[in-house]
Amino acid sequence: MLKKEDDFIEKLNTVRRIKTSFVIASATIKTARNGKDYLEFSLTDKTGEITARMFPNRDAQDIFENINQKSIYLINGNVDEFPRNSQNFSIKVDSFQPLEEDEYHLDDFIRTCQKDPEELIQEIMTTIDHMENPYLKKLLQEFFNDPEFAQAFSTAPSAKIYHHNYQGGLLEHTVEVLKICKTACQLFPQLDKELLYTGAILHDVGKLRAYDYDLISIDISNEGKMLDHLFISANMVKEKIDSLDEDMPENLQTQLLHLILSHHGEVRNGWGSPVDPKTPEAVALHHADNLDAKVKGLLQKING
Repeated sequence: MLKKEDDFIEKLNTVRRIKTSFVIASATIKTARNGKDYLEFSLTDKTGEITARMFPNRDAQDIFENINQKSIYLINGNVDEFPRNSQNFSIKVDSFQPLEEDEYHLDDFIRTCQKDPEELIQEIMTTIDHMENPYLKKLLQEFFNDPEFAQAFSTAPSAKIYHHNYQGGLLEHTVEVLKICKTACQLFPQLDKELLYTGAILHDVGKLRAYDYDLISIDISNEGKMLDHLFISANMVKEKIDSLDEDMPENLQTQLLHLILSHHGEVRNGWGSPVDPKTPEAVALHHADNLDAKVKGLLQKING
């Protein structure tokens, strides 16, 4: 049973009844002001994500324990807008039931990058080919000339929620950050462009290990929860540097690792960086990453 076009999340922008299928990506129990427990869901399909709530007449815990999260369910309920005229839509669920594999089409739920992955990966490969710094060029080649790594990098998500949270999102985000950095180098030719480009390409490489994902779901891995992707990224890059035949100069290593560890900005922001950006390239990378994440996150929220 294919989903009707009007029942995809990106089309849920009017108050109305619905009876259609979604992935229950996550479910939690919350307590209302009146002291009664209710269920809150994150529902997804290939077009986006929406919040849903169920206020059951029976024990919410019992319902919660029987939910198989990251599975596909038929949802009965109402699309609601609160506050009115806010364009903030959610679903009030009346009932739901799991669907068997022959009762849905998987393609309705697989969220993927809408850009051509071949063109995106080619942007990275062309950037590497044009590099003159032998140490940075060799480092990037060691990553991207590995077919298994390149395939994983091309299909991984960039986040669980908020921005680029779909298959191919990591590659798309990386190339967008790289392009912003290239523009920055045109405006500020004093920047070490090859160092900055390398930082842009590798800044989120740890997300390959920071997330567990399949065709219809994304979750933070245990390693991601315990170490965070900034540390994992820096560690992966350091391990690759140490494996190179020719030793990379110590100062160049330090500069590159600093870019990765500081790309979430000042420590006081609480965004995960263990050190403030201290070089022009680190400042440029942080703002390129933040610009792409913030703009894309808002566009995804607006467009579903």
